[in-house]
Amino acid sequence: MAIHKINFFLSALKDAPEHQELFTYVDRISEMQRAFMEIVTPQLAKPCSLGKFTDGKLTILVGNGAVAAKLKQILPSLLSKFHKMGYVEVTAIQITVQANYYTCNADNLSCEKPEISQSGTENLSKFAANLPPSPLKTAVKSMLNNRTKSPKES
Repeated sequence: MAIHKINFFLSALKDAPEHQELFTYVDRISEMQRAFMEIVTPQLAKPCSLGKFTDGKLTILVGNGAVAAKLKQILPSLLSKFHKMGYVEVTAIQITVQANYYTCNADNLSCEKPEISQSGTENLSKFAANLPPSPLKTAVKSMLNNRTKSPKES
């Protein structure tokens, strides 16, 4: 039921003259995003989304440097394919890496804490005991304390 209220609200806003420019821009970026997904391979498209489009320059937001490097290699053909699909107003493409955005939204993230084996815990305890007072020692001890708490305490 809430989705219907949101859709109704957005439809009302879209029809309001003061918001038409914004919604036109969003619709255009959405169309370009769909075209981008068709132009590049799924492996390249997944960690990407389109950012702003101003003065003919389209910004592509990328999740990591490797994908950014590959996109930069194919930029001329990417621009050409945008033109062939009717987006002649795109005169330049800028690639911007935003690693944290895509890491936080990754499908394969798990909420579980990784397990440390008994021998791993013992070795980390020995390691921490041999360290001089430092931020590293504090961090290792904190990690060990968090690992040894029972699930009821978390």
